[in-house]
Amino acid sequence: MSLPLDYSGNIENEEQAYAKMVYNYDWSSTVLGPIDSWDPALKNALNMCLHTVFPAFLCIYPDWITIYNPAWSPIFKSKISYQQGLPVREIWPEVFDVLNSQFERQVIVRISGKGIFFDEFCYAVERDGYAEDAYFHHTFSPVIQSDGSVCAIFALGREITQKVLNVRRLKLVGEFDRRISEVTSLESACQIITKVLSDNNADIPYALIYLVDHKSNSGSGYSNARLMATTFDYDDKTGWKFPDDLPETLEIIDLAKDANKIYDTYIELKRHDATYSFLKCDSWPISLLLKEGGHIKLLLKDDSQAVLLLTKISLGEGRVLSAILICGINQRCALDEQYMEFLKLTLSHMNTFLLHAKAIEEEKMRSKVLADLNRQKVLFFQGISHELKTPLTLMLSPLDDIITICPKEASMMSHLQLIRRNSHRLLKLINSLLQFSNIEADKLKVNYRETNIAEFTQELVSNFKNMAETLGLEYVIDIPYSDKFNQAIGDKIYLDHDMYETIVFNLCSNALKHTWKGRITIRLYLDYKDNKKMVVLEISDTGVGIPEIALPNLFQRFYRVESQNSRSHEGTGIGLALVKELITCHGGDITVTSVVNQGTTFKCWFPIGHEHLSTNQITNQISFENPIVSGRELYNNQQLYLEESSQWIINNTREVQNEIIDKLSIDDQDTDIDKILADDVTSHDSTEKKYQILLVDDNNDMRDYLADLLKEFDVFRACDGQDAIRVLKKLKKLPDLILSDVMMPNMNGYELLDLLRSNLKTRLIPVILLSAKASEDCLVEGLDRGADDYLVKPFFPQELIARIRANIELSIIRRKISFQQSKQEETKQLLLSILNKILSGLNLNEALLNIVKEIHHILPNERIFIVTNDQSGFKNNKIVALYEDQKNITPMTNQSIKFNDGIKDKSQSLTNLQKSLDNNPGIDVFLDVYCENVCKNVSLLSAEIRLDNICWGWIKVHRSPNSVWLDSEIELLLQISNQISLGITYAHILEENAANEIKIKTAEAASMAKSQILANTSHELRTPLGAIIGILSSFEVANLTTDQKDMIDIMACASDIVLSIVNDILDVARLEARKIILMNTTFDLLELFESTIESFGRKAGNKRIELIMNCEVDKLPRYIKSDPERLKQVLSNLLSNSIKFTNKGKIVMTISMQLRDVMDEDKNKQTYGQIITKGNLLVELYDTGIGIDPEYIKYAWQSYSQSDMSMTKMQDGTGRSLSICKSLIEINGGEIKVESQLGIGSKFWFTWNIELLSITSSLSNTTQFGQIGYVLPHIIKTKRILIIHPFEDTRNALLNYFKTIKKIDAFETFNEGISAAKIYRELNNQSAYDVAFIGLYKDNEEEVMKATLELRGLETNDNNLIIIFIVFPNNEENDLAKKLIRKVGGMATVLHTPITWKKLINQLMHMENNYSAIDIYNKIFNVNENIFNRVANYDDITKSDSKMNECILCVDDNAINLENTLQQVSKLGYSTISATNGLEAVKLIYSKSNLLNDAYSSSSVFSDMDQTKSHKVSLIFTEYNLPLMSGFDVSQAIRAMKPPISNVPIIVLTALPVEEIRNKCIESGINDYLAKPLKTEELEKVLTKWIGKN
Repeated sequence: MSLPLDYSGNIENEEQAYAKMVYNYDWSSTVLGPIDSWDPALKNALNMCLHTVFPAFLCIYPDWITIYNPAWSPIFKSKISYQQGLPVREIWPEVFDVLNSQFERQVIVRISGKGIFFDEFCYAVERDGYAEDAYFHHTFSPVIQSDGSVCAIFALGREITQKVLNVRRLKLVGEFDRRISEVTSLESACQIITKVLSDNNADIPYALIYLVDHKSNSGSGYSNARLMATTFDYDDKTGWKFPDDLPETLEIIDLAKDANKIYDTYIELKRHDATYSFLKCDSWPISLLLKEGGHIKLLLKDDSQAVLLLTKISLGEGRVLSAILICGINQRCALDEQYMEFLKLTLSHMNTFLLHAKAIEEEKMRSKVLADLNRQKVLFFQGISHELKTPLTLMLSPLDDIITICPKEASMMSHLQLIRRNSHRLLKLINSLLQFSNIEADKLKVNYRETNIAEFTQELVSNFKNMAETLGLEYVIDIPYSDKFNQAIGDKIYLDHDMYETIVFNLCSNALKHTWKGRITIRLYLDYKDNKKMVVLEISDTGVGIPEIALPNLFQRFYRVESQNSRSHEGTGIGLALVKELITCHGGDITVTSVVNQGTTFKCWFPIGHEHLSTNQITNQISFENPIVSGRELYNNQQLYLEESSQWIINNTREVQNEIIDKLSIDDQDTDIDKILADDVTSHDSTEKKYQILLVDDNNDMRDYLADLLKEFDVFRACDGQDAIRVLKKLKKLPDLILSDVMMPNMNGYELLDLLRSNLKTRLIPVILLSAKASEDCLVEGLDRGADDYLVKPFFPQELIARIRANIELSIIRRKISFQQSKQEETKQLLLSILNKILSGLNLNEALLNIVKEIHHILPNERIFIVTNDQSGFKNNKIVALYEDQKNITPMTNQSIKFNDGIKDKSQSLTNLQKSLDNNPGIDVFLDVYCENVCKNVSLLSAEIRLDNICWGWIKVHRSPNSVWLDSEIELLLQISNQISLGITYAHILEENAANEIKIKTAEAASMAKSQILANTSHELRTPLGAIIGILSSFEVANLTTDQKDMIDIMACASDIVLSIVNDILDVARLEARKIILMNTTFDLLELFESTIESFGRKAGNKRIELIMNCEVDKLPRYIKSDPERLKQVLSNLLSNSIKFTNKGKIVMTISMQLRDVMDEDKNKQTYGQIITKGNLLVELYDTGIGIDPEYIKYAWQSYSQSDMSMTKMQDGTGRSLSICKSLIEINGGEIKVESQLGIGSKFWFTWNIELLSITSSLSNTTQFGQIGYVLPHIIKTKRILIIHPFEDTRNALLNYFKTIKKIDAFETFNEGISAAKIYRELNNQSAYDVAFIGLYKDNEEEVMKATLELRGLETNDNNLIIIFIVFPNNEENDLAKKLIRKVGGMATVLHTPITWKKLINQLMHMENNYSAIDIYNKIFNVNENIFNRVANYDDITKSDSKMNECILCVDDNAINLENTLQQVSKLGYSTISATNGLEAVKLIYSKSNLLNDAYSSSSVFSDMDQTKSHKVSLIFTEYNLPLMSGFDVSQAIRAMKPPISNVPIIVLTALPVEEIRNKCIESGINDYLAKPLKTEELEKVLTKWIGKN
């Protein structure tokens, strides 16, 4: 026999057990013989092998029998054929040849006695269902026995297979990183990937890459998958050399056809660690991979494996490139998680390769597109320049002829010269573009010739001398004499004259353009650059300069420096770029230095000699040109530049028409638009014949042309934005419109527009922008900035004039609308001011006087006053407010007047006012009427002021006789009168409201006083009630007769009712005062419900009402946070009402849980602002009572309301319980509702918000809320239960409790239950049930007796059935149950209603002790009696001694309460002392420091102190409201003392709810509280709790 390898015991030390098993093995059955006969060296080697923590084995000669230690077992994996004690040949047959060769070496070891070490040795082992390459570090060491020979080989080894694979795979990944720089395209990326894989094919023997270009990431839209690269060889004749065992491999796969294939053949391969699923198919499932994504594992024909992996990259425009990598799997490796991670890493690198390739291809494409665009642009410039020259030639030649023959005095001469100047400017621009495009296309024709550079430069720059002097600039030419300069050069210099001319003219023109004052200097000298002597042409100025940030881009084509204070903003931005190119063609260079507002210097460097030029570009002849033609071309080139510069002379002297604008210095840069002196644009006089226009353009020709075009307007001119501001400052009246160019120096059109729109005076001036920028973006930008119109050059003159007229007329309309709006706003503010003044609290007459003063400033008049209407009938009207113009010389003669409403003279009214007067009966207009108060005729406008639809008075306005009243003025006065009426009415309402508010506050004060009286009364009632309850509780342990006990019970019940009423009244008072705050503490939810309903069990039982609690305990959280006392109060009130108004039937309370997602608004929690799950309880209470009248339901929630007294006269109550319930539930955030029918019953339900606790547990008995839940004990789960009860709700409640029990039946009748038991016994030949729950009532005694006996008779074993009678908790039902239990015999017990989880489980667990209820009762009684007899004396002595050593200090200022507390504490066995106020208590404690050596007697407050014993104060009871020093002050004083007295527990006694004094208790160091009146059981709990802790 052999030893099993997989031995595993349950003892503590498995290693020792394994070794013991090896030693105890019967080795005599092998060639090795008994282990005792082994050589000691072999035994030592065996012992070392078995106890080493390293994997080790021992091969014992001669058969090489192998013994392994437990650490070697994992190497075998699932190799199940191996057992200990077998030869190597039988254990590893697949590697025996390799081992045999090593054994040969072992023979050498055995002879030589030397060991051997193997590093990363590979074995092809079969230990998991396939041939696997396993790598090991291991050693073979000889075991030398006593005679010196080698008897065994001791081997230590460690498997390093995964380490070897990781190193090998990381090497492959590193190769990817190294070769990514070789990628040039998608195809090359695929080729490089397969090349890397083919060079490192140990883990991926072969690979294929397919690419699919499709429209989206969805499965639709696929076309073909194209094979891009593979590791297989390619033959030009036969194609790719794919092995036969691969699926069908095509270079192009039609995915549309492949998509219809069904792949549903999956093969599972079981390995030691896991089971793997592989797809079996005849072709590569590329379409399936594209649909599902991820990867697919394949099992091929030869049982080898392959994996398809998918990655995707975006190609833009909704196209996606999917790449499929097909990898072959090494057959000697398991396709485990590490292998898959390696393949995914390879796929990730492939994705990186493809993204890199995509980026390179996109960059190549962009470069190609840009090159094509540049070439097309150059060709376009060349073509358009040549095409434009032809029409220009046809224009200029006839134009010159017309100018020649036309008299200079002719009116059209100015127009002809304007056309010629701008045609020359266009020609200059075309020449520049043509020259620049030729340079770009390398087609520029050059003709370098030997040149006298000094003489030639002098000739060129002199053309600008007169121009500079005219502009007031100093023009310095610093050029040496040509002979001396040529001698200094020492060699010839070659220039292309046309190019050089363009360079000089361009730089000189720029210098003039950007220089306003100072000088321009042209120098020619020699200098060295890069150790070469060169000729330098330097042109410097003292102009505006160039910002440093613009210098690097200055020579780029089309670059322009924005916002320069130049003479002109015209240009294309290619001038300096052309200059640089032309100088570069000469082999030279150009540099620039500049400082803003100081000047700019350009240096042009020209090389000497001709080595830098091509010989075919040099003309040796001096000149073969026609001098006339040459001169004409030179003149034309000069003319183009000089004509452009001549325009700046005109701009230099800014003129303003009509002598209303002073000439300003060019240095005046103040553009503060707020200093404009002109009148507001809104004050335009419509009688003026001509509109004024400000024309702003930097081009003089354009200004002249536009001024001539707009002759019908008064035109003022400005050459740029700054000049326009200066013109506006001098104008007496702002222009009606501004016509401005956009591109201008110093301040462009946009900047001018922004400045105009930012100022109140100018923001309404219409602005039309003129620009050559014709794109939609420029148009939108102009309109967005606030332009009224945007016109593109060239334009039609009539269109421009039409637009100017339209914008001016629209502007006038806008001004009128704006004026009306301002008037309306003024009126609105006046009306608002009227209301504010009336309601300001001032005297009404003072307010009205302020109002008429304000009206006088808006409505022109001589006199305005307000007259009240005398309601007495004497028409003694009185003026209450009067304001007269100071110029009025006829003052009012009296303030009390008689106003005759009957003097209206309608004939005096204007005809056009008749309709207005008819529509407004409260308005009167008299154009010429005699006024007695001023003793003269006036024009009168009067409006009526009304209060509550009665005329309160009038507001009257006087003007000179026959003055006309406009409709707008009549409407204004009507609005004013209406507003005054509204204000007076509102003030009257406020007075009434103030009086009503005083009444309301008086009523609220009375209500608060009533609530306070109720609260005080309830509080005071607690004092005598506390004494009564306390004394009654002391009779519980007294020996009383039955009648006495009944009387005590009646008194206790009555006192409890009174206490409940007092508490309810106190709660109502506190609810009305809004002083109730819910606490948030943790409690057991089910325990609260069960204890609450259990407290009403006896009341319901006495009335024979079924009290049922129905809930699914597994769906309720066990622990929650809320206010348990208030929840219990709501439940108690509702249950009490149900029992009170139910005489028969049932009361069912159903509890369930609702979950909801809410936003956490608690900023102190980490989940603030997140969606969390909260719960609320849904409690439903249904009864079969008398019901509620539907008409009364709406009043049921009001305090002190009761239903029909005829129905409730037999019941007690104050009608406050439902009101309290509703208030408490609403404070909690829930809601309560009721449905009821008279004579049928009522159903109340309410929700109660709770906070769920995250009390997690790893146990199985957790609820859906992650808490430990209620679970039936296992012994009960195995029971078979029968329920027979007439009430369905009782049956359902029990079924919910026992829902996890497999066998449970519930029936309404006994016949159904017995029939089911009989059928089960006949079918299964065994009893049907272990436990039977039977409802027992006094009216079904015989039926229960009969059914119980039948169930007993069906039992196969005697007394095996447990019978539980469900009865009411009253004496009659208890006696009946005892009688039945004695008759039926066996195991039986009683379960009182209501049935709760705790009661049910406890009852069943007690019954498991095989005692009937009577036996249990008797035995428990006898045992307790014996125990009591044996230890009574001992317990009495020890408990009495221990309690008597604990002294309780009681502090109360009420003698009755103090006596009651002392007696209750004394009866519990504790010694007591007392104090009647806080100061006395503190002195008592402090006088004795930590110990009270002289303590008061425990039996009487008035005992002689000399007779007392020495005691230590263990606890203090104190009333919170004490004279001299309150209970809180007492606590603070004691906490300030030294330990241990400062650590004494302090319990506050209060008749108030604890929430009202909780914070004070915490602050003063009070440990706990007790509510008055005190009950003995509650007092004992508190004493036990805190004395035990102390």
